[in-house]
Amino acid sequence: MSENGGARSTWRFLQVLTGPGKAFAEIAAEPAFLKLALVITGVNLLLGIVIVPKIQAFIVWMVKHGPATVPPEKMEQVLAFASIGAAVGSIAGAVVVPWLIWLLVACVLKVYAMFSAKETSFKALFAVAVCGYLPMLVGGIIYAFLILSVPVENFQNVSLSLAALLPPQKGFLYFFLTKCSPFTWWSLILWGIGGATAMGVRPAGVTTYLFGLWLAQALAVAALTVWNMPGGVA
Repeated sequence: MSENGGARSTWRFLQVLTGPGKAFAEIAAEPAFLKLALVITGVNLLLGIVIVPKIQAFIVWMVKHGPATVPPEKMEQVLAFASIGAAVGSIAGAVVVPWLIWLLVACVLKVYAMFSAKETSFKALFAVAVCGYLPMLVGGIIYAFLILSVPVENFQNVSLSLAALLPPQKGFLYFFLTKCSPFTWWSLILWGIGGATAMGVRPAGVTTYLFGLWLAQALAVAALTVWNMPGGVA
């Protein structure tokens, strides 16, 4: 049961990309997600470990070439602290962030279900959140390979968002475009389809709801980024 069940769950996870309606119907009926969640966490952890040396090299470059001046006698201490912090942050983020995203998605889907659908279990919605994360996982893998392939001085320019189409700049449009990732949109569509399937409602309403929440936070983050820049509210 465990081996066959695991293989079936993995197949359903991949089928989300080719036949999301059917796949999510099976997921909602049998919302097993732990094995898939652990696999995703493992892949993310591996990616986090692989890019740690590149992140540390970028931190060292930033300390040496950034606007802040570090006294020579403290340079070694600052570099050591920054490198350790970068390693811990990269690995911890790789493990924790997916679970936070799944929890958030499941919660917002649960809110929608409370007001517009029959009772839907949180477990089913969490399973939808895990399986719909696949495009973001693919994006994370591509991003890690890009990070490994560029010089450290170009680290900040690596992006899978629409901001990659523009030269780096400091403006509201640019900061908004940094939130516009096709992989995020792809996951939002899958979460909309999966959530609607689990709730027994039409996908258009759930998908519009999720995109509305995403748009609100993207606009808010861009506005706050500009606001917090020196002279940003002039």
